[in-house]
Amino acid sequence: MKLFFEILAWAAFAAVVGLLSVWPRYSLVDEGNAIITVTFAHAAQRVGECRILTQDELNELPPNMRKPSDCPRERHVVRFELRSGERVLYKDTLLPSGIWSDGKANIYQRVVIPAGTHDIFVGMNDSGSEEAFDYEARTRVEVAPGRNIVVSFEPESGEFTVR
Repeated sequence: MKLFFEILAWAAFAAVVGLLSVWPRYSLVDEGNAIITVTFAHAAQRVGECRILTQDELNELPPNMRKPSDCPRERHVVRFELRSGERVLYKDTLLPSGIWSDGKANIYQRVVIPAGTHDIFVGMNDSGSEEAFDYEARTRVEVAPGRNIVVSFEPESGEFTVR
């Protein structure tokens, strides 16, 4: 009899866990909408050019500090823009990380959009220029309600991917 009640208690526990796994229903976005997630880390170009040290300059340095070139550590800010058609969905200026502003600029941003067809433009500038984008991508995507489109940057190829 004790075994019967133990099995019954475990079955009731499993039923409660099963019920709570499907109810109450949770959705990240309202019905009829979708999400575009932008996520990547990118090290912008350095602020200045490297210069070759002369032999006299090298001799003035301690032996453990002698390297043939002197490169600035600081990097440019990264300008980023995401558009759907002519409408700007997200635009930001990302600062480099690190104490000396020499690290990667990080982005993780979610934007809610209506489901449907969108002409997506992604642009990024990492050279300090204010005029044009150094990297661009244009694509047309069909977004179903409740779906998540991910935009990332591949530094090896210098291209954006939209999945």
